[in-house]
Formats: sequence, structure tokens, C-alpha cells
Amino acid sequence: VGRTLLVANTAKYLSTLGKTVFALDLDLEAPGLHYKFELGAEPKPSPTDSGVVDILVQFIRENSLPQRLDKYVSQVDVAAGAGSIHIMNAGTAPSGGYWRLLSQVNWYELFYGNSPMGVPFFLELKELIRNSYNPDFFLIDARTGITEMGGIATTLLPDSVVCLALASVEHLEGLRAVMHGINQTSSRAGRPVQLLPVISRLPQGRDEDVELSAIRTYLNSPINDGGYSLNLDELMMLHTEPLLASAEQLLVGGKASPHDLPLLRDYLRLFSKIIPAEDIRPHVGQLIQQAVSRLLDDPDTAQSELEALTAACADQDAYRALLKLYRVRGLPIEKTVATASLMWQLGGAHTASDQLLVDIVRAGFLEPRPGDFQKKYAEFAEAIWRAGDMKDIRIGLTLTRAYLPEKRERAIQILLDYISQVSSPNDGAVTRLIELMRASTAPKLAFPIIDRFKGTIQAPEFHASWARIVIDQKDVTQAVALLDDPFFRKEAVRVVDATTLYRLYKMVGDEAAGQLLNEAVETAISSQEISSIRPFVEVFGEEGRLAELEAKLATRFPSAIIEDIIDSYRRPMRRGRFGVGRLSA
Repeated sequence: VGRTLLVANTAKYLSTLGKTVFALDLDLEAPGLHYKFELGAEPKPSPTDSGVVDILVQFIRENSLPQRLDKYVSQVDVAAGAGSIHIMNAGTAPSGGYWRLLSQVNWYELFYGNSPMGVPFFLELKELIRNSYNPDFFLIDARTGITEMGGIATTLLPDSVVCLALASVEHLEGLRAVMHGINQTSSRAGRPVQLLPVISRLPQGRDEDVELSAIRTYLNSPINDGGYSLNLDELMMLHTEPLLASAEQLLVGGKASPHDLPLLRDYLRLFSKIIPAEDIRPHVGQLIQQAVSRLLDDPDTAQSELEALTAACADQDAYRALLKLYRVRGLPIEKTVATASLMWQLGGAHTASDQLLVDIVRAGFLEPRPGDFQKKYAEFAEAIWRAGDMKDIRIGLTLTRAYLPEKRERAIQILLDYISQVSSPNDGAVTRLIELMRASTAPKLAFPIIDRFKGTIQAPEFHASWARIVIDQKDVTQAVALLDDPFFRKEAVRVVDATTLYRLYKMVGDEAAGQLLNEAVETAISSQEISSIRPFVEVFGEEGRLAELEAKLATRFPSAIIEDIIDSYRRPMRRGRFGVGRLSA
């Protein structure tokens, strides 16, 4: 599940922020924490020739711990100016001597015999580490599953336990059982342990919110009838990372940015949950001030330092300083939005109302932009817009365009939520919603919305959309009712979309249909605007009367233009008849 790699990345992260870290490898049957710290570096002989198993065996034999831990602890290389990382290995694994020494430990006698020494040993070892190294953080790589060592690592020694599991039935059953066991044991001991479950190796592109919600519901369900719930508020997740498939590496402090690596973003988000902000804020604040002090004399260096800081930690103040710098320097909106989106991802829901993010979303989404930029960051912009009570519908309409065509249902939901939230919704948004629902799998759901607004919205486009969705139903009775409806503005529809009103008249057999079509065509031809003529090409084409339309057009347009107008109608027909999509169907 990536537990040991997470421990190493956590240690690297904390040291980057100036903290002293002590890491203990208690995965005695599969030790390997020291290997993770050597990733990307030249392998070198360990300065220690023993570890926690050696100390334990000595304690069992002599009932005493060593006075000094120097020979059992090694120091990990860190960057200049960083804190420190000390590690106590399990022992000399994978040597044969290690396994022989480990086999001498009778775990049952150690914890459950006549004179159980296991609990005093680990408590005394923890105090010896505290007195010898005084670390800011003590990290334990625990044994997987339910074992004596797992119990020590998850109930006796820690303040917090990060529980990793895959999203499979057997993993989730085991995870729930372990967390219940930790709760019960730590409560009896009078020192509750904070639990943070993490679902690991989630593939990209899945509906994560739905999946995590279902997993949380399962984990919160009692194991037995009448049992208690874990009452988990949230789950964290770690995505799969293709970069690690060929060779493991520490992502924290590496060359890659959180912009590029989802797993690194996951790590930073997780760190913000398990590491109190007050423990890192002073150091980060000092680094921010150093960067900002260079702003006037050397803005490039100030920007580089803030970018490096945000790449190394999830501190919100660092992101705010960087985003303000981007705005002052007038950097491209794409870069600013990308960084703001990352700040929101790492900071969680409480950052959605941050005024700086609100301003950035307004700058990036107030109107459509070319390319896929808005599609890429639509989820971020939607969260910020919703947190602001969806007041500016211009942003909402931009989001609906960004979600189309792949996420039509989400675009519809945005507008549905908007009209239910706002007392006087924008007429264009209501009309856009009807058009989207018209092309959805359940167009009839638009009629309650039409009934709600037909007496208040006078915009011709609304009434034209109303007529189109009625025509789509091919229900003559419904069409008659529409034409008789006192709220339906027929003349307004004639002005903005005469072909729709013509189809409606023809559908009910109204003799006025022919006269309406002729007058509308003449008006469109007189305007000499090609765009106003194209809708009539489709109507005449459907009725097999293109030659009649061509004769009308010939009075005002050259033959080349007429041919282009008619051909623009025939091209989609040819694609439908002979195109690849039709053949594959």
C-alpha cells in the first residue's frame, strides 16, 4: 500500500521545514525503511551494525537498555539548512544473523507470560529516544496486519495512526477491524489515538467522491449488531503514480512539482491533516518573509523561492504570497489559476471562500476562453463559485460550456442548483438550462421549469426554447396547448426563430404556417445576412423544396454563395449517410 514510502516522504517533508525527525522501523519481519531514504542516492554502508531487535534481545537477557543509542541509530543526509532525520533500523536485515536473533524472541512470553516485559520495554525505549534526540516528530513504520508489534506501534506508542488500505473488500474489512481494535485498546489505556484512514493506490479518473463516500459509509458501520460507529468524517487518498512503476523514488524534495504529480499532491494534503499547522507555521512564515523582502530588488528570485516553498509544503500562506506575486507581475491567467487550484486541492473546502481565490476565478472564468484551460480547472472554479452562493451567473454559464459535451449532466446540475439558490435567476441561464435538458436523456424534466418561469420571463429566446422542446415531443395536443397558452409569446418567437414557430404551426395544421414561412424567408433574404438564411435551408430541405428556396435566393445572391449555403446543409447529410460513424454503428 506504500506505507514505508509514505513514512520516508513524511520525514523528508518535515526536515525540509526545519524539523528534527526520528524514524523507527518496527516492521520487523519485512524491514526496509532505510532503503527508502537511500532512493536516488549512491548506496553506502550503514554506520550502524544493529537496531531495535538487538536492543530488545539485550533487554530480554539483561533487563536493561543501553545508556546510549549512537551505535543503533544512523543519520540521513538532508539538504543544507534543513532539519535532521535519524533512523533506527530493525537490525542488520537481510543478514542471516538478524533472522537468527529475531527468532529468539518469544512474543507470547514477552507480552503475555508470567513476567511480561514488552510494554515496559517499548515505553522505556520511547523515553530513551526522547531524551537522546529530542525529536519534534517520532515516526514509526509499523507492521502490516494484526500482530503484537502492530499493537505496540498502533496503540501504545503513537498519538496518531495513519491506516493505509486498498479499496478492496478484504482490505476494508481488515482496516475496519484494526481501527476498532485501536479504539478499544487505547480507550482502555486512557489515551485515545487519532485515526486517519487512507485509501491507497487509487487509479486516476475514477469517480473518487462517490467511491470514497461508499467506503466511509462501510467503515463507519458497526462490526456487530448494536456496536458503535467509528464516526469518520473523511478519508484521505493516495493515487497510483506511474512514475514509481519503474523505480521507487522520494517525491518530496524531488525535481517534480505538485502540479505534475497527483501522488505528491496527495502526500501534501495528507501532511496538512496529520501535522499541526502551528508546528510548521513559524518556519514557513520566516521563509515567506525572506522571499517577499527580495520582491522589489529581485522579483525573479522572490518568485522562485516562493514556488520552491509551495512545492515543498502545503502551507496556505505560502500559496497566497505566491498568487499575489503572480497577480502583481501580471503572469498568464493560466499559470495563476493552476496554482490557485492546487492551493484549493491541498487546503480543502475551507479555502473555497478565500477572497483571493474568488478574484482569480473571476479573472479566469468570467467569460469563455479558447482552448481547454477552463475545462481543466472547471471543478476548482465550480467549488469557488458555489462557495460564493453562485451569485455571478456569468461564471456559471462559462462552467456549463466547459463541462460540455462530456459532462452534460453536471452542466445541467449547475444550472438547476443556481435557479433553486437564487431568488431571481438570470433569464439566459434558465433558457440555457431548458436547451441543455432538451438534448438530455430526460427532456420532459424541463417542463416544470418552464411552468415556473413562463409567467415572468419575457425574453424571446426563452419562449423559442419552450416551443422547440414541445416540437421535439411530437405531441399535437401539447403543441395546441402551447399555442393557446396566454403566457406564450408567439410574435417574439417569430422574430428570433421563425422556423420554430413555422414548425409549431405546421404540427397543429394551422393554415398560417405557409404564409409565416414565406414572409420570414423574404425578410431573411432582404437582410442579405447568410446566418439568418441558413435555418430556412434546413426547413426547405426537410420538405424537399430546396429548388424553391434556391429560386428565391437567386434574386439577391450570386450562384457561388447560393451553392455554399445549400452545400452547408447537404454536407452533414452526406456524413450521416456515408461517414465512418454511421458505418461503425
